[in-house]
Amino acid sequence: MAHFTTGRLAERVGGVCEGPTDVALTGVAALDAAGEGDLAFCRGGRWVKALAATRASAVLVPVGLDAPAGVVAIRVADPRYAWARAVAELAPPEWPAPGRHPTAWVAPDAVVGEGSTIDAFAVVDAGARIGPGCWIQSHASVGRGAVLGARCRVMPGAVVMERSRLGDRVWLHPGAVVGADGFGHVRGAGGILRVPHVGRAVLDDDVEIGANSCVDRAALGETRIGRGTRLDNLVQVAHGVRIGAECLVAAFAGIAGGARLGDGVVMAGRSAVVDGIEVGEGAVFAGLASASRDVPAGARIGGSPARAYGRWLREVASLARLPAALKSLARLDRRVATLEKRKR
Repeated sequence: MAHFTTGRLAERVGGVCEGPTDVALTGVAALDAAGEGDLAFCRGGRWVKALAATRASAVLVPVGLDAPAGVVAIRVADPRYAWARAVAELAPPEWPAPGRHPTAWVAPDAVVGEGSTIDAFAVVDAGARIGPGCWIQSHASVGRGAVLGARCRVMPGAVVMERSRLGDRVWLHPGAVVGADGFGHVRGAGGILRVPHVGRAVLDDDVEIGANSCVDRAALGETRIGRGTRLDNLVQVAHGVRIGAECLVAAFAGIAGGARLGDGVVMAGRSAVVDGIEVGEGAVFAGLASASRDVPAGARIGGSPARAYGRWLREVASLARLPAALKSLARLDRRVATLEKRKR
């Protein structure tokens, strides 16, 4: 665990230290679990009560929120974002010493960059190229002719299939698969045939793929995920998909073959994009939203089929009132029927 003073950490996260600048910070913790030497954060809302009782040495707080007496406030515009930066400084990930475990298998013609680590039972196949400082963890596999940039981390059980290309600082979490065949099958007189996938999967710099997520190779050309995009666990990216830079895709989301996502798209849990659909830059999907037609840049959508988020919310609210409305309508029908009988 790294050591920082409150003043130095405030500088690193772009905040203002309100209190002593020489308080030592040696750890990070939640507000209600923090003690001496710990840094915590508070965004407001339901966390304010815990803030009042915290025993942390320092707390990241937004404008308009004060730390209790005896706790140093580090004031920032966005406490959660600052927290992410602070944790990276105070508790950086532990990277192992370079080396190759005797049970690992590395093909004779594979190239492993300086400072890389190959853990137990990992496989680096023929013609693969591993960049400097990479970490291939136990039971991970890098296929024939695959290329990894610098400081990539392939976690236990993750697979980089043949000819796939990863940029610098790409992380694959356990069980992630990059470059498997897409779901390409055609029916005909002779039965079902599998469509050969001769393309590849490409991940640009700083991409992160969650546990048990899959990025399929293209049938032709490339499946590509842009710089800095992050996929949660259990996400499916089909063959030929193109995803822009700095997108966020949450768990159970699915992006069907040939779809295109612009930069900065956010897909919440269990959302989906139909094959061939184009999603504009900065679009946001609510949970369960399913886009079956092109989505304009900056749109906020919900529902299935997806429509404008505000409209979807109104429709959901209307559905909650539907039982009462149907009862009222039934009463009106009975009243009309009674009046008609009287007229006869």
